[in-house]
Amino acid sequence: MALHAANFYGNISPELQMEDVDTMQKTRSPNTYDIQTAVLSNEEVAEAHYLLRCECPQIAQHARPGQFVHVMSSTGTGLLLRRPFTIYTVEGTQITMLYQIIGEGTKRLSEMPIGASLQVLGPLGNPFDIASTSEPAILIGGGAGIASLMLLAVALCERGIPTLGLVGAQHRARLLSVTDLEALGIAVHIATDDGSIGHHGFVTDILRDILGKTDWKLPRIYACGPHGMLAAVAQIAADFEVPTQVAMENRMGCAMGVCLGCVCPVRIDANQIEYQRVCTEGPVFNANDIVWEF
Repeated sequence: MALHAANFYGNISPELQMEDVDTMQKTRSPNTYDIQTAVLSNEEVAEAHYLLRCECPQIAQHARPGQFVHVMSSTGTGLLLRRPFTIYTVEGTQITMLYQIIGEGTKRLSEMPIGASLQVLGPLGNPFDIASTSEPAILIGGGAGIASLMLLAVALCERGIPTLGLVGAQHRARLLSVTDLEALGIAVHIATDDGSIGHHGFVTDILRDILGKTDWKLPRIYACGPHGMLAAVAQIAADFEVPTQVAMENRMGCAMGVCLGCVCPVRIDANQIEYQRVCTEGPVFNANDIVWEF
């Protein structure tokens, strides 16, 4: 899961927990749909990480790399509020969501059986911008952040853009998506905090080494993961003058731009910083626009 719901929205006022439905509707894109569907599969793919599949034809048709959905269960899990999950893959009329158990909500979601009812709103947020891209791509995923990059990997490979994957995890048992990336023909470099597989250290160590040695001309970086990892990626990219887009992982409340619970500081110019909503102005931003030291 690349996006996190606020813990039972505890940091949001009761008034905003009962957002006006008409206001929410006005914030939607014409290509955003609220679909009643059911769990087709919900399998553990790594330690504490699950892949959920459901039928969402309209969302599948309009989903773009980096966008997400807002999900609510209506079958007795006790989850009354929606939670945001990145769209991991699109396969025909079906979408998948790769998520990590990080609290009571995602724990209950992991226990949902096949056939359990879901309400899925999406696609939401601004996607990665690759419309005019032909340069080689470096994808960097930290933990469940790799979920935001799979649709992007597919799109880049379909366009014949040389792509390299850098995947980081705490340890071998939590390593995600390597097989999926390799199935697309993408070479993958792995880093783990404990050295149980791949480089012993951070995925950003590999990035700096590659940029220092590569003969690629003007690569572009696309990244998603913990804040500290993204800040390090942004600094390395600035050092090597590599254009970089990041998908932010801020906690979300409404995910529709109403509650202002997911804002991050963005540099507008040399003298101005404003807080922008990750759910609507993001989740994808240019890395050099984010004020990382806040």
